[in-house]
Amino acid sequence: MGISSRTWLHIGLAALVLAALLAWVAYEAFSPRFDAAYVGAATCGQCHTAIYPLWQGSPHANMTRTASAASVVGDFDDHAWFLPVKDRRGPLDQLPAARMFRRDDRFIMALRRPDGERFDDFPIEYVIGYQYRQVYLTREPGGVLRRLPLQWSVTRREYFPYWNLQEGSSPSAADFRAQMTSLNSAWNLFCARCHTTHLSVLDKDPDHTRAVTEWVDDGIACEACHGPGSLHVEYFQGSYPNRIAAWVESKLAGRPVAYIASADKLDKGRAMSVCARCHGSDILMSHTDVYRTYEPGYSREGRTNDISKYFQATALTPDRRQPTVETYADGEPRGIGMLFRSLIESDCYQRAEIRCYDCHDPHQNKLAAAPGLLEPSPASNDYCLGCHAAIGGELFA
Repeated sequence: MGISSRTWLHIGLAALVLAALLAWVAYEAFSPRFDAAYVGAATCGQCHTAIYPLWQGSPHANMTRTASAASVVGDFDDHAWFLPVKDRRGPLDQLPAARMFRRDDRFIMALRRPDGERFDDFPIEYVIGYQYRQVYLTREPGGVLRRLPLQWSVTRREYFPYWNLQEGSSPSAADFRAQMTSLNSAWNLFCARCHTTHLSVLDKDPDHTRAVTEWVDDGIACEACHGPGSLHVEYFQGSYPNRIAAWVESKLAGRPVAYIASADKLDKGRAMSVCARCHGSDILMSHTDVYRTYEPGYSREGRTNDISKYFQATALTPDRRQPTVETYADGEPRGIGMLFRSLIESDCYQRAEIRCYDCHDPHQNKLAAAPGLLEPSPASNDYCLGCHAAIGGELFA
């Protein structure tokens, strides 16, 4: 007489329960506070096989790339750029201010010297961005990756002097060279903190003409948002009891994942710090190093894991016009650079638990976290009506 299907079912369930109990007994407890080393996104991708390719196609992953035919979106087909007519003040200004071309496999931006007709070539080593505009970087002998003065507008299909427009100044050959001597034009000493993963400044000089820097990954990779992963990798590598027990504790008990930071397991301030580190643009110069050295996680060595006390460090002065800290006449934040500040000033953040990744997919940041959440739709209505039920009753009565 054979064993019935019901009996096999009971045996299977018992085996699963026994396996879970054995895993629970065998798994290693982990410290809730830790400090780890960075391992790089490729290591993360060995286990996270579904999320990793999704991230690889994201703007975050492709924010910083070496210059190549695949990454450069600007026109380098023997392109000449002239100053706007209103800014041509002398005979030399009738000449191109810049030329963009290719030499073998290199992309070159050549800038005209202010005092003559000669051009200086600046080979492009890195490109930054590609969706809306693209920034071009050249490497100087002292190791500085210098931001060049012309950027490419993807929508308009043309070069434009970004910083002149931001500052309301007139572009000129002399001004272009001056832009390349400012402290913040040393990209790998300033901007790279948000455009790479774990920027380390090993050496620099006060004038920012010398820079020794390194980073773990080009672009915004896994550890930029989840913190350094070496202990996480060691904990799970080859230990199936750890994997099973940690999955159960994370999914069913809501506990943090071992030796890694996941924003949905963090309190609100720490969770929003993950986004604010780069998207909270009203940052005072005195706080630059705080933002640069921040990392997600639960540090026991004094690393900065929570920057929420800096979210509102800049006063919302009425009718302020600076590009990243603009306000309306009543002091309300305005402009794309202030979106994060607008969110944390709202009752939705102050009195509730709204977070950026409720609506934005953090791994493929061109996508919504769920279809329809970033546009007027039943899905976005449902998200808002989760708190504002009374309004829903009035709208749909």
